[in-house]
Formats: sequence, structure tokens, C-alpha cells
Amino acid sequence: MKLLRASFENFRLLRDLELKFSSDPERKLTVVRAANESGKTTILNGLQWALYGDAALPGKGEDFRLHPIDWDGSGGHRVPIVATVEFEVTTYRRGPSGLRETRRKFRLVRSAFEEVNGKTSRRSPSTVRLFALNDTGASPIDAPEALINDELPPELRDIFFTDGDRALSFIEADVAVSTKRERVQRAIRALLGLGVIEEAIRHVRKASSDVNKQAKQIGAGSELNKIASRLEAIDEDGLKLEGELDDAEQQFVAFDEKVEETDRKIATALQKGDKEKLQKDLELALRKIKHLDDQLTAANKEHSALFRGQYVATDLLSPVLDRAFGKLEELHDQGKIPNTTIPVLEDRLSAELCICGETLKPGEPDGQRRREHVQRLIDDSKRVDEIQEIITDLYYGAKSLRPVSDAGSRWREEYGKIVKSRDGLQVLSDEAGREFRALELQLDALRDTDIQGLREARRQYKDQRDRSLSKQSSLGTQLAGLRREQEVLKHERDRLLREQEKGARIIAELEVTQDVTRVLQSAYERITHDELKKVSDLMNSIFLEMIGADPEQGAIIRRAEISPDFDIIVYGPNDRTLNPDRDLNGASRRALTLAFILALTKVSEVEAPNVIDTPLGMTSGYVKRSILRTAVRESAQLVLLLTHDEIAGCEDIIGEAAGVVLTLTNPAHYPKMLVNDPHVAERKVLRCECDHRHACRLCQRRTDAEAALGVAT
Repeated sequence: MKLLRASFENFRLLRDLELKFSSDPERKLTVVRAANESGKTTILNGLQWALYGDAALPGKGEDFRLHPIDWDGSGGHRVPIVATVEFEVTTYRRGPSGLRETRRKFRLVRSAFEEVNGKTSRRSPSTVRLFALNDTGASPIDAPEALINDELPPELRDIFFTDGDRALSFIEADVAVSTKRERVQRAIRALLGLGVIEEAIRHVRKASSDVNKQAKQIGAGSELNKIASRLEAIDEDGLKLEGELDDAEQQFVAFDEKVEETDRKIATALQKGDKEKLQKDLELALRKIKHLDDQLTAANKEHSALFRGQYVATDLLSPVLDRAFGKLEELHDQGKIPNTTIPVLEDRLSAELCICGETLKPGEPDGQRRREHVQRLIDDSKRVDEIQEIITDLYYGAKSLRPVSDAGSRWREEYGKIVKSRDGLQVLSDEAGREFRALELQLDALRDTDIQGLREARRQYKDQRDRSLSKQSSLGTQLAGLRREQEVLKHERDRLLREQEKGARIIAELEVTQDVTRVLQSAYERITHDELKKVSDLMNSIFLEMIGADPEQGAIIRRAEISPDFDIIVYGPNDRTLNPDRDLNGASRRALTLAFILALTKVSEVEAPNVIDTPLGMTSGYVKRSILRTAVRESAQLVLLLTHDEIAGCEDIIGEAAGVVLTLTNPAHYPKMLVNDPHVAERKVLRCECDHRHACRLCQRRTDAEAALGVAT
């Protein structure tokens, strides 16, 4: 099948666009040049919608608007949406004169209506019609889906129509291993015709079961009848178990994907913040702030107490105090400041004991005499001048204020410790406050994601997945048991049939069905093994060529293969397995997927288009040119939707290989990115015939420098 042309009416940005595709076997490349937001992905979606219906739209069409976004729906309108695709199908028949080629052309038209009312819309179920094109006109064909499914099976949609930004579906990290494996297996089975062989095997098995029923009719009630009846029951039980096993395998893949999807949601939610954890972190931050505030308050009090202490006062007043104490010492040396003997003498009288150790008791003659002498000293001292008394009190009372030599260093050292501690606590308090405010902002910005609920959902999905796996094991064991029993019973049935007069014909028919089954099984195994190896080998060759990796020159990437379990594996030095999701750069990952698609198409010998949106993204230089050159060589028909940057550096390859090149422009890019005003008010894609090297008044774009400066003409 080859695409000839396509047209779209009111399909998003494609209000009235017509495209032509190159079907020339020599110049089989079609290039649609378009900047971002200029309809490339919309064309890819439109082609798939035309061929496969809503199931091919993003999200299977759920909440996916088809009508142009600026359609006036204020009063309620029915928007007609139409996609038309013309294609050519080539069939080959072997006749007396050799292989005969027949080419037939068809036109497929899919249409739907969307009711637009304000910001909401509702789409009617789409209808599809298929017409055979001939010299006399167009003849309608019934059941168009059957022909499309034969030529472009839905299972191969990702092979024939590839979004370069999502081209990694066979190796991407965002899906479960079982899902990637199932995608690869499904694509290989469909393109290599394994599904047809499986259907043929089921048909032969049914024929064998019908022949077995004939054996059941020989000798009612006999041993042969019982064995044939049991074999019939085994066939029925086997078909039932196979159906249940297939369901269990699909359920496993579905639940495995759910587990992976939930893991991604949990990881995303945790990156943005766990609400429950944030609440706990907020509480912890509040406690931390309160504790630091308490410490800061205590440090401020200690700071204040330091300036009320004696060491600070004596150090600050030391110049004045030194002069005062010098004067008092001078008066003391002159004898103008008497000793403070009165309190001492009075104390001795009370104790009745002199400081020399003699008694001062009034009842003894010597004691009385001494007491009288001490009293006279007291009375003489009391007659001293009042000013002298004040000076004396000052002299003796102020001795505690006399500055000490290390007072200054002591209080300064204490001051340094207190200030350092207080400032450190202030810094910690400020940081804790910022952390608290940041947590509040995170909490405010956090969606109401129930992480615990996601974890519970993951646990349930995992349990269901594990139950599906367990069910697979159980069903597989039962099937194996039935098949062993079936072999034994078949051997015994055939023995008994040979003893019957009418058994020879039945045995002959059974042997025919068994021979056909063996041939089909052998073909299935050969295709699965040999053809799969061909796909694997060709994929490896194309991949290494695309990325310029030469194992002989010590390249890190040595080879790639498709394993018998349908895993795409990449090997590095010493056969070390490289994870395509993590160990390959973006260009290599894209090249690997494109190599798989091209190899599978090539080995299957299916003539079909490869329509690829932005295939050269994340690539440059040698790899970009190599991917393009190899894709052109290996494709039967290649349609590339390219940006200007993807084309840059590959102009010569496109010039040699392209049969059709056209340019699409979004008028909304004026004046920032377009030089000239297209004078189009509607949001729509405009087409011109400019090739990859030229530009006209419609599609002429500003350089990056001009766009950045906002230059106007």
C-alpha cells in the first residue's frame, strides 16, 4: 500500500489542506517542511483518524477536540470534519506467464460532526466510506475496514505512523517491560503473518476435532467411543483454557502497566512533595524555630546581664577609678585616713578578748583595765572629723571596686562568646524561617494528591498482576496435563481405529490434519526463529550504520538484537547489556527504534508507507544524515514531517531522494517569526510549493537573531 494524496477539512489546524505524496519507487521520499505548531503532528493524527477512526486519536479520542480551536461556537454549531486519503494497493498473482502485478487505487473518506457550544463540544460517531477508483469514476466498496485492516493492520499503526517524539514506545522507560515486550511481539507477529498461521492451526484443529467425532460414532458404547468422547471433551476444555490463558496474559500486561503507571504518578507526586510528609516537616520546622527562639532569648538575656556585671563597669571606669584610688592612697599615707579600728575594737570588747590574746573580762582587774583603755581608743576615734570619716569609709568601702589587671580581657572574652552564640542562633533561626516559608509554598502549590491512596492502588494492581501470573501458571499446567493425556488417548484411539473396518478412512483423515498441523507449526517456529533473527540482524545493521558505531574501532555500542522473548537489547564492550532507557543518548535511542521499524518492514516484504513526524529530533551531524539516508534506502515509501532545523545539513540528501517537497506555514507566527503578513485571520495551516531550499513571501521566516530582536518589516 502506498499513500497518494490526503485532504483535511476542519481537522484542528487543517481547515482546508491537501497533500500529495511521492509514489515514485526511485524518489520515494516526501518531505513536509513545517516549523513547530505548523500542523506536523496534526497531519499524523489526521491520517491515522482517517484510516483507523477514533481509536487512533490521542487518548482514543477522549476529550480530544477535532474542530479548529477558534471556531465560533457561541450560538451552537455543527462543525463538519472530513479526512480523505487516496492510496494504491499492489497485488501479485502467479500465472502461466509468470508473476503478474496489479495496482488498484482507492479513496477513503471519514467524516464526523462536532457540536460546538461555547467551550464544550460533542462529537458524533465517525462514518467511513471506501471507493475503488477507475477510469470511469469511483465505485463504493462495502466493509472498508476489512480492506484497511488487511493492508495496514491496526496492530501495526505504530510501525507505519510514528511520532518521532514518541518513537521510543518499544524501548521507552515509561512503560513496563511486559508492555514493551508485548508491543514488539505484536508488531512482529502482525507483519510476519504469524497471526494468519495461528488462525490456520486453529482451523486445522477444528477439522481434526470433526474427524474425531466420526470415530466417536463407531461402536456406540465401546472403548473407542469413550476415548473419542474424552478427546472431544479435551478439545473443548483446551480451547477454553487457552482463551482463559490468553485473557490472563493480557490481564498481566494490563496490570503490569498499571503498576508502572502508578509508580510514575507516585514518583512525580513525591518530586513535587508528599503532602503528609510536608505537614510533618512543617510541624518539625515550627518546633525547630521555637527551640531556636528560646535559645536566642536566653542568649540576649545573657548579653544584657554581661553589661550589668562588675567587670564591665570596672574596666570602663578604670581611668577615673585609678585617679580616685591614687588620691585616697595619698591621704592614707599622710595619716589622714585612719584605720577602721572602731568596729574591730568594739568587736573585741564584745568578745572580751584582746587581739593580743589577753582577757578583756570586766570582772578581772587586768581585764577591766584593758577594757577601759580600749574604750578610750574608741571614744578618741569617734571624735574624728566627719569628712575624715566619710573619706575613711570611702577608702575601705571602695576597695572591691579597685580594677584588676585582666578585667578587660575577661569581659571581652565573655562578650565574644555570647555574641558569637547569639549571632549563630540568629542565622539558624533565619534559615529555619526560610525553610518553613518554603515548605508552606510547596504545600500551597501541591495538588491534592493522595500518595497513600496511590500506594494502596499500586498494591492492589500488583496483587491483581501477581494473581494473573499465578493464574497463567495454573492454566499452563492444566493445558500441559491435558495435552499429555490427549497424546496418550490419540495413540490408543488410532490403535482401536485400525481394528475397525471403517477406521482406515478416519485414520487417513486424522493423519492429514496432523501432517498439516505439523507443517503449520514448523512454519510458525521457523518464522518465529528464522525471520525474527533476520529482523534482529537487519535492525542491528541499520542501527550501527545510523549511529556510525564500528565494533572493530572500539565503539561503546557493539550490537543490538531482539531476544527470543521479544526484548530489544543493546550490548556494549564485553557483551555488557546496556539499558536503552538510561545508557543511550537521545539520538541513539531514536535510531534504535527507527532501525527496528525499518528492519521489520523490510523483512516482512510488506509494501507500506512509513510516515514519521520529527524523526531527526535530538540528532545532528553524521548521525542525522545517516538516519535520513538509511531510512530512505530501507523504506518502500517514506513521508517525513520535518522542521527547518532537522532539514539543515541534509539538503543534498533530500534533493536526491525526494519526489515531493512542500512547506506548511502557521500565519499566527506573524510578526514574531514570519517576515510578511499572510493576511489570514483564521487559525489554519497554509501550504505553499516551496521546497526545502527556498522560501516565498508566504513562508519566509526570520532568522533566530531577528526573531529574538522582534525586527519588523
